[in-house]
Amino acid sequence: MTAYVAKEAFAPDATWTKDEPSEPGGYEHGTPVVAEVCGRVELGSGFKVMRTRRWSGQTMAVRQHVHALSEQKAADLVEQVRAKSRTCTTFTAIEGKPQRAVTPDAEVPRPDGLDDFYAYCGTLPDLRPGMHTCEAYLAWGDLLVVAGANAAHGDPAEARRSALEQLKAVAPGVALALGRA
Repeated sequence: MTAYVAKEAFAPDATWTKDEPSEPGGYEHGTPVVAEVCGRVELGSGFKVMRTRRWSGQTMAVRQHVHALSEQKAADLVEQVRAKSRTCTTFTAIEGKPQRAVTPDAEVPRPDGLDDFYAYCGTLPDLRPGMHTCEAYLAWGDLLVVAGANAAHGDPAEARRSALEQLKAVAPGVALALGRA
């Protein structure tokens, strides 16, 4: 699947301590969740394959999920994420854990050549205190790529800034690969 981006394409000098690839596969464990924001956005019927990869360092992680669809347009899923992220300011992802805050419409420039694009940021206090995430959803035909960056810092503003800057660095390379798929 050529829409998948190697870490060297967007961060050749990064110090990654973990590289966790997964083999291409289907969805053997139920309906896949595209976004957890303000409820959930799930793939409908007709999904074909997904590939995931995650790179992590001491205070930051970058991840990419590529979904190949057969019965729905990726742009429709991006619109669902956009709409869902604008419906709440906080939500519970894990019962009994702290709520996550949502900041819709993250300031990530839309790469050229896509059918649709959307990004949002939020907190992940249920996973780690001081952790923020920013996620971008890139659609091209039947391919949906979810690219995200997490960052942790004692200063919440610094964690958000770091995650957002990393996502801004990742998005153009992901879009370029997606356009070649």
